[in-house]
Amino acid sequence: MDEGVIFFIENFKGKIKNDLKEQVPESYIEKLFSSKLIKFSPEVMIRSLTWNERSLPYHNFLKDERIERAKKFILENRELLEKIEGVFQVEKELIVAILLVESDLGNSPGKYEVFDQLFNLALCGEEELFKKYLPEDINLEDETIKTRYKRRSQWAYKELLTLITIGYQKSLDILNLKGSIFGAFGYSQFVPSSYVIYGYDFDGDGKVNLFGLPDALASIANYLKGEGYRVDSPSEFKKRIVMRYNFSEPYAETVLSLSEALKERLNLVQKLDEVDRVP
Repeated sequence: MDEGVIFFIENFKGKIKNDLKEQVPESYIEKLFSSKLIKFSPEVMIRSLTWNERSLPYHNFLKDERIERAKKFILENRELLEKIEGVFQVEKELIVAILLVESDLGNSPGKYEVFDQLFNLALCGEEELFKKYLPEDINLEDETIKTRYKRRSQWAYKELLTLITIGYQKSLDILNLKGSIFGAFGYSQFVPSSYVIYGYDFDGDGKVNLFGLPDALASIANYLKGEGYRVDSPSEFKKRIVMRYNFSEPYAETVLSLSEALKERLNLVQKLDEVDRVP
């Protein structure tokens, strides 16, 4: 690794030690940063600055095949989902709609190292370091880009501190934890702070496992309820709540449309069942 990069990483590590001195021993932080899994990847920040949420093909989630798979998932997990629905007062269709969009019903929870993504987004907040790796089409003097850059690095630093604290307190292998390009992990795609606030141990085994259906589904419901979601709320209010899960209007509109489509199909299944039971 380049000597200049090592200098910035050492300073960065010292800042983390100072900010976590009340929660995490220095020896744990040293062990993390001595791992060969730690690598400097400026492309992580570059990718985040060119990310366009509106260009994502959310409409694909409203295709018949996706809706049918989500319906089948609900029918196969009806007992669990109805228990969660009863505890949190959040519709099972909405919970599953989020699960489908976030991780394809748990089949695609992400392939990126969560620590690596947050570490690089935070470290690249060191402008003197990051400028050396900037492509020509990104200008940090542009106020819009600079604001996004600063916010993203500051946010990532706070999430990294939370992740390190989780790793120490819960004895989790955070260096091998896989997730999204923005550090969200599990079937529910929670960032570390959401895990701490809304992660829910629904199966009662003493830990929150977002890579297991009971805890992941309950955590989604707990998040929505905690943010103020109510079944009888106006649709615009519901959209604002879902946007807190993922700050994207196309995302929220897709999730809510998918939820309604699932309700319609499940109602049809119920009516057909009632017809079949008629003597």
